[in-house]
Amino acid sequence: MTISATPPPEAEIIRLEGLSKAYGDFTALHRTEISVRRGEFLTLLGPSGSGKSTILNLISGAVAASSGRILLDGRDVTEQPARERGIGMVFQNYALMPHMSVFDNVAYPLKIRGLPKSEIASKVRDVLARVGLTGFEARKPRQLSGGQQQRVGIARCIVYSPKIILMDEPLGALDKNMRDQMQEEIKRLHTELGTTIIYVTHDQEEALNLSDTVCLMEGGRVSQIGTPEQLYFEPANLFAAQFIGESNLFDVMPVGAGLLRAADGTTFRPAATSKSGAKVLVRPEKLRIVAQERAPPDGVNMLSGAVDHVSFVGGMTRLTIRAANGASFVAKNISERAALRVKAGDRLHVAWDDGDVIVLNG
Repeated sequence: MTISATPPPEAEIIRLEGLSKAYGDFTALHRTEISVRRGEFLTLLGPSGSGKSTILNLISGAVAASSGRILLDGRDVTEQPARERGIGMVFQNYALMPHMSVFDNVAYPLKIRGLPKSEIASKVRDVLARVGLTGFEARKPRQLSGGQQQRVGIARCIVYSPKIILMDEPLGALDKNMRDQMQEEIKRLHTELGTTIIYVTHDQEEALNLSDTVCLMEGGRVSQIGTPEQLYFEPANLFAAQFIGESNLFDVMPVGAGLLRAADGTTFRPAATSKSGAKVLVRPEKLRIVAQERAPPDGVNMLSGAVDHVSFVGGMTRLTIRAANGASFVAKNISERAALRVKAGDRLHVAWDDGDVIVLNG
């Protein structure tokens, strides 16, 4: 099955038409159709081997397509060398030249394009100010932190104003705090520059935070493409439901009156009754602890069980709860102080709203 985003043609800057890549008998990317709007931030998300880096390498021209076409701004560049595509690239390993200063690393793309020295100096100063590295011009890469080196890599990429920037897991080598900071920097730069960005990551939180659109990949195919909210709240299939966020999944059968029931007797009442499916999903943060007297009187949209494990992770507390039939499910609540917190062994009831029941087709 091919899934494609279909923005208006006049807004389109990248189109992949039936694009595929095979290495001998192994197909790294099956025939794929994707459109990217001008100025869009599209993230290719998925596990290792899902095809996301293959798409990036095909667009950049680093590898040749086995079939299909790549259109950039309406031009067929499928057979065009990488150097002629006018695409910027930011790498995970920074790819800085260690013998050059920060200034010279950033100036390099301008020098090979033959710009005058005065214009180069002006552009480099401007872009270093944008990424917060004014005053670092004379330093060598080894004198910088990982986050600063990645900022130099980004500056070198944007200094010549490419229409399209490709980012291949650029934050993968950074610690969590630095990744969070760099995500905000990348979002700010995207807003300021209006450049089209295609970003590769296996980190779902990063993808949801940064993107206008997320393309979820599985086994060399597009599993789902949509906004972060669509992938989280409206997963198109079981893979999307399990990969994005944490999930409580239940096998169900229809029992009439718009209700669905699991084998253990748990009954669900979805807000939308137009879909029917074999599974339902309820996100852990949608499960709220309720007192016995406040449990839904009809027993719909509720579960009971004993707390197996409590994980305090700062702002949220994660509860693993075991139902009477032995099945486990997870609830996440805003954390309380230890004296007020639910403890292992406690029995409790959890409930959720009709709108929190996500029915998965198929």
